Amino acid sequence: MTITRFAPSPTGHLHLGNLRSCFLNWVFAKKNNGKFILRYDDTDQERSREEFIVSIASDLKWLNIDYDETFYQSKRIERYNELFDSLISKNFVYPCFESNEDLEIKKKLQLKAGKPPIYDRESLLLSKDEIEKKILNGENPHWRFKLSQSKISWNDLVKGTTEVDLSSQSDPVLRREDGSYLYHFPSVVDDIDMKITHIIRGEDHLSNSAVHNELFQSLESVPPLFGHNPLMLNEDGTKLSKRNFDSISINKFKAKGYTTNSILSYLCSVGLNKDVNFKEVAINAFADFDLSKISKNLPKLDIQKIDHFQKNSLRNMNIADIKNEFIELEELKIKEKEWNLIKDNIETYENIKELLDIIRRKKIEITPNKEFIKLLKNNISEIKDLKFDAYISFLIEKDNKLSKKDIFTNTRYIFTGNNNGPSVKDLYLFFGFSGLERILNEFEAL
Repeated sequence: MTITRFAPSPTGHLHLGNLRSCFLNWVFAKKNNGKFILRYDDTDQERSREEFIVSIASDLKWLNIDYDETFYQSKRIERYNELFDSLISKNFVYPCFESNEDLEIKKKLQLKAGKPPIYDRESLLLSKDEIEKKILNGENPHWRFKLSQSKISWNDLVKGTTEVDLSSQSDPVLRREDGSYLYHFPSVVDDIDMKITHIIRGEDHLSNSAVHNELFQSLESVPPLFGHNPLMLNEDGTKLSKRNFDSISINKFKAKGYTTNSILSYLCSVGLNKDVNFKEVAINAFADFDLSKISKNLPKLDIQKIDHFQKNSLRNMNIADIKNEFIELEELKIKEKEWNLIKDNIETYENIKELLDIIRRKKIEITPNKEFIKLLKNNISEIKDLKFDAYISFLIEKDNKLSKKDIFTNTRYIFTGNNNGPSVKDLYLFFGFSGLERILNEFEAL
């Protein structure tokens, strides 16, 4: 069975950047009738916060991204300790006693000498007695994983044939002096225990995946299949950074009234040179979803594209969809007839109330020409059964000084008192003769 996962660190809100990896893993599992797991990598007790766990879960629920199980790394420390002891016993890891200051000095010296700043494995030269002596003296070691320093290759689900040279990397620290774990080890242990078959993540994890490949093997497990999607850039081509995350957080989009389909459609389309409607893809059980079709080029964040999907999503909704998607609009008591009138003019969520105010005559800004009102009042009985085109022709016959533009403009002002809104023809059909007569009677007698 296909099993994928999304493993966010609850140190901030969900945003478009990390949501993309979540989305790809979720869709991949859906397409293959597999399982999708949510795992909080919350071992960083200083930065991990409950409010972010709640926020991430809330955002996924809003997006209708469901998951089969939830795990918390903070509740699995005993398991990590158990397996880490096995790595120690098999000499896959070794203790190191350098301080951060020591390592920084080494790094500077290497750079000065024109060498890559790779850990020199000096601690591997320590004898058993030297190690025991340091521990007895109160020195707690951090533990590094001993890489093979060979070239690791795999057939990447996105990038195709991929190779990473581990000789260009330092042996990664798996456990700190205080016994807490860094990213690598808990992640691999969890992937083993949860039987993860496919891992799809950003290409900034390429070197991590090579390390994890060896960690899986050291724990006598077969590595899952990896896929690395190109990282999303800012609109100006710069790298997304933490200071940008807030502006593209999912709760911000939610607060601004974006639909779930606009966000998911955008994620469907990123890296594909075409627009993809998420609902259409989902209806087809994601049959057309193919990781290998994702462009290898770094995609740029495109808010205008999201707005494009937002406009189309809103316009394709029926009144039931609106009530389900935007519970807060219930107080507006939108009628189906009203929604059908305004929906083709909607660009943004804010337009909904704006257009409702216009057709409900709550935003009167312009009054029609008095002579035009008089003309309609004097001929109201003859207008009663006229369709829109006949209404235009009739008024031109009655007053040949009137142009079609005059009639359109003043008719709009009668119905809405506004320059904006649905077409005049649609307004004429919406209000009907009874509505026209009622509004005319609201104007002062002339």
